[in-house]
Amino acid sequence: MCDPFAGTGTFITRLLHSGVIKPEDLSRKFHREIFANEIVLLSYYIAAVNIEAMYRELCEEAGLDAGDTGFPGISLTDTFAMDERQNHLGGGVFAENTARVEQQRTAAISVILMNPPYSVGQKSANDNNQNAKYPLVDGRIADTYAKRSTATLKNGLYDSYYRALRWATDRIGERGVIGFISNSAFIDGNTADGVRLTWQDEFDEIFVFDLRGAIRGKQGDAAKKEGQNVFDIMTGVAITFLVKTGEGGDGPAKIHYCDIGDYLTREEKFEILERDVSVAGTEFTEITPNEAGDWINQRDQRFGTYQAIASKDPHEQAVFGLSSNGLKTNRDAWCYNFDEDELRRNIHAHVDYLNAERERVYRAISNGADKSAEQLIRRDSTRVSWDRINISDVKRNRPTELYQEGFRLGIYRPFLKQSVYFDPSQRLNNCTYQLPKLWPTASHDNLAIGSQRETRRDYSVFITTLPPDLESVSKAQWFPRYTWEPLESADGAFNLDALAAFENDVIVDGYRRLDNITDETLAGYRRVYVDDSISKDDIFYYVYALLHHPEYRECYAADLKKMLPRIPHCAGFADYARIGRALADLHIHYENLPAHEALQYDFTADAPDDAYERYRIGNKKMSWTKRTAKTALKYNEYLTISGIPAEANDYQIGGRSPLEWIIDRYYIKTDKASGIVNDPNDWLREQHNPRYVADLMGSLVTLSLETQRLVSELPTFEVLDNVGGPHTMS
Repeated sequence: MCDPFAGTGTFITRLLHSGVIKPEDLSRKFHREIFANEIVLLSYYIAAVNIEAMYRELCEEAGLDAGDTGFPGISLTDTFAMDERQNHLGGGVFAENTARVEQQRTAAISVILMNPPYSVGQKSANDNNQNAKYPLVDGRIADTYAKRSTATLKNGLYDSYYRALRWATDRIGERGVIGFISNSAFIDGNTADGVRLTWQDEFDEIFVFDLRGAIRGKQGDAAKKEGQNVFDIMTGVAITFLVKTGEGGDGPAKIHYCDIGDYLTREEKFEILERDVSVAGTEFTEITPNEAGDWINQRDQRFGTYQAIASKDPHEQAVFGLSSNGLKTNRDAWCYNFDEDELRRNIHAHVDYLNAERERVYRAISNGADKSAEQLIRRDSTRVSWDRINISDVKRNRPTELYQEGFRLGIYRPFLKQSVYFDPSQRLNNCTYQLPKLWPTASHDNLAIGSQRETRRDYSVFITTLPPDLESVSKAQWFPRYTWEPLESADGAFNLDALAAFENDVIVDGYRRLDNITDETLAGYRRVYVDDSISKDDIFYYVYALLHHPEYRECYAADLKKMLPRIPHCAGFADYARIGRALADLHIHYENLPAHEALQYDFTADAPDDAYERYRIGNKKMSWTKRTAKTALKYNEYLTISGIPAEANDYQIGGRSPLEWIIDRYYIKTDKASGIVNDPNDWLREQHNPRYVADLMGSLVTLSLETQRLVSELPTFEVLDNVGGPHTMS
């Protein structure tokens, strides 16, 4: 038996104490058959002491001689590196430790119990703690979990959590058991579909006890339904056993699943665990996965027959030709601000510091410094936020240039505009994806539908005319109405295709506007609905309306959490297009909507006469006067906004109502790392309107109620059967 990430030795201590090991077997197991690894020195010593103390206590109770040796099975080592490097720790300096590692490597281990470590990498290059590379383990992940995953971003599969599972699977060989308690995201997460498919082939029996408690990103009843967490965390927890019988049975693993239940307190969950005691005492349900590797919340097979909203497969006819993620800066405090002047000062200071560091490091290396460029870099978070490309620029002595046209408006969160530094060179943006083709400069108009792809929250969709942030609608994929093509290529040569534009094509500042809805899609819609008057705009708004349809969302809830939307042809196209256009107009021009007539703005007697002080936003979030009612809001110490209809909170995007987004984001925030202040009062002054946010709240109540009214007018969700099947290019 092995615990490869022992911590303070809890698992092995509990194993010894459980009585599973008979007294006559205790000495043999302790000295030759139980192993533990720990890489943190203090934890290593604590684990060794705890395990030895428990062993001696049990020996005393059984009248056995414990001997005078400590626990010989514990090694100070990096488990992932055990098979990667010849010297595991300190070479010959730790000869005894090296011998223990070698003994473990040659031992036959058929049981692994663990709490897999979790680390998906550093939050910022300022941390200087990038995940170590493990070619053997990572290679196995690439050949299994990643190879079979349909996720667009697979970096998460190489974190230490999945490395631990990959290492353990290979370590037990053809016969054994892996037991672990961990984050439960693998049960239903899109990125983990390759993990589930691989486990189905590699194991014979899989037991999953889902303790729920995944409240991160959930609100209201969805969060309450998860119940309290068994730990003080916001991510779900599961106990899992992966079993290889060694009998070489045919077919995929039998998967046994137990959901602990809804709305349970922590104490109730512990009571259930104490009652069930073991796998044998637990009532599991055997589930049959589908071909996509779904265990629970299985997607509807009909969904895959509808037209893709976008596709990387050039042979698949999708609605949109191109799509993009939102802007990922990896340094939001530097790249976003309510105050454009403050943003410019921050970016100028940041660029200056990067160049100053590059010059300093280059001089040091030229003068014979005995450290690498990366080691010489000063990671002062108050002056800079490092990313991988900035470190590469320092190593190559490549200057960072300021992109003068990068300062523009962006949509940071729903109903929250901020000035943003949008940098296509990606020196101060981690990734701009395809956004430069959607909004190459501030002069290029566009609008795009954002479809949320986030398993923790109920499905959401939004629309914007501004470059969106990656989290504006969490991890959304954006489908633009148009793309923009430069008339000149990067090397200055003319783009002949663009120059051949028709006379009525739109050309702005050296870019030609292209339709992003494919001609094949337009022809298909005209054919299906027998209507040559249908336009690409109609299709765009049809899609926006469909993605709001409650029946569509409910029917394909599992699918929408795992993949991009697919778009069926539904009865009532004209109504969808009309309502979609109205919804888009509502959501794009939200600032101009009249305030809901029932709202009351009540000031205290000592409210200042100066309007900017009267409506000043503080450094604490606004709050509901009553959490349960959510009909009145404390704006600041002087103003309470009441008369808010309760149903205004029923329309939500990304788990929050429009008003809750205002509460969550409109306050003075000081970034802990950089000290940068982002003050929404600066935005009020830029808009020359001290009432901007107060008025916005009234407008958003109108928006919420009107959105719900329009959605209620959508036709009954009815897919036209005669146009089913995948759409492919011939």
